[in-house]
Amino acid sequence: MHRLSGQDASFLYTETSTVLMHTLKIQIIDTVIDETRFDLFRERLEATLDIAPMLRKKVMFVPLNLHHPVMVDDPDFDLDSHIYRAALPAPGGEAELDQMIAQIMCHRLDRQRPLWELWVLTGLESGRIAIVHKIHHCLADGTATMRYISHAFEYQADLMPPAAHASTWQASPLPSGYRLVGSALADHDIRAFFSFVASMWRSMANLLAFDRDVGSPTVKWVSNALPRTRLNHVLSAQRSFSRAQLSLADVKQLAHKLDGTVNDVILALAAAALRDYLQFHNELPDEPLGTAIPVTAEKPGELRESGNHTSYLPICLWTNIADPQERFRAIQNSTRVAKQELQVIGIGTFSRLMHFMPPFLALWKTRRKQRLRKADRPNFKPMTNAIISNVPGPREQFSGNYGTLVDIYSMGPLIEACGLNITVWSYAGNMNISLMGCKKAIPDIERVGDAMIVAMTELEHSLTTEEGNRERCSTTGEESR
Repeated sequence: MHRLSGQDASFLYTETSTVLMHTLKIQIIDTVIDETRFDLFRERLEATLDIAPMLRKKVMFVPLNLHHPVMVDDPDFDLDSHIYRAALPAPGGEAELDQMIAQIMCHRLDRQRPLWELWVLTGLESGRIAIVHKIHHCLADGTATMRYISHAFEYQADLMPPAAHASTWQASPLPSGYRLVGSALADHDIRAFFSFVASMWRSMANLLAFDRDVGSPTVKWVSNALPRTRLNHVLSAQRSFSRAQLSLADVKQLAHKLDGTVNDVILALAAAALRDYLQFHNELPDEPLGTAIPVTAEKPGELRESGNHTSYLPICLWTNIADPQERFRAIQNSTRVAKQELQVIGIGTFSRLMHFMPPFLALWKTRRKQRLRKADRPNFKPMTNAIISNVPGPREQFSGNYGTLVDIYSMGPLIEACGLNITVWSYAGNMNISLMGCKKAIPDIERVGDAMIVAMTELEHSLTTEEGNRERCSTTGEESR
């Protein structure tokens, strides 16, 4: 029996019939696995379960919500009930694949079973297959999932015939209600709580001092909420999905020319795409949009393959600035200040805050939001306009007896009143961009992905034009002398 951390549990507390807190990992595989060899694929997947114990565990809530839920062995675990097979409609192109992924995303996982599914999609026009892992966010964040996928593919690549890896797994008995209550009471640490209160007091004092000296983006957002857009309303249960791809080498080269980071470039491209999209719909606000990007809060040497350990950086996207380079510099500065703020308040503070959040209070807040539909009220102000994340994935391409893993796309969930998630996952020389939206808010989501590609060209062109102007000025100066 393993108790979820407060951050892991928060993804269960905030989930509703329309706020779906699972993630997707989409793998495009050039494989020899066909209909006649699907049984072998299933057997290899079953052997892989031994390196990922979380996939055989289900969630149990504590009576009266006295503590966070626990993960326990599912005595009725059946691998076949987690594997689904579907064929794309003809012609099986990118649009058909994206539509199928959107449909997979918009159904809630069954909490009576381990919180994951695996979809094997055939009928792709390239002759490849797509494997879609649907995993609840309470099980793992992007960093942990990346390690699990790398480990799983390395394991499968070296796997002997499945019979040689017969599992000896036996489910532990389910805990009784009395045991759940007893362990919940025993796990509460009063000394740890008072230590947390003291550290939170110091963090708040440091935050206010930072706000006086530098200017805190968090304090600014709390006192002056972000502008509302068509993305910031109550979510529907339907999702729209699209993908785009950039060369990792090109992104790194552009970041180097701009004296920035890959993450700075990703944020600038997303900001440009949001600006373009809202301008197209004549809804671009005068005030800049903002996002809270997740960053790992792992300790040095920590190598998790499950769970969440994440903090967030509040970043101003400066969508009100027209010039691409000026917008990039402003975003770069916002990122720098946000990182300073995170160091001031402590990178683990958010995780600790979520751990000590009473479950009954978190669940009450979720039910109240759903009942009152606060995000649809005229005076509602969002705390973030869009979710943007960037996870560095494996650098080398995987291959083995399952075939060659050509590409990986990753997709995070939406939260209430935030109808767009842009997740970037690098793999084997590519920057793979996934875009998930509330279909009611953003039915034409492919426009955002296309705009990110165009924004890359525009940013490169602005640099080329600037360099050309400098050269002409230099030549003119020499001639005048």
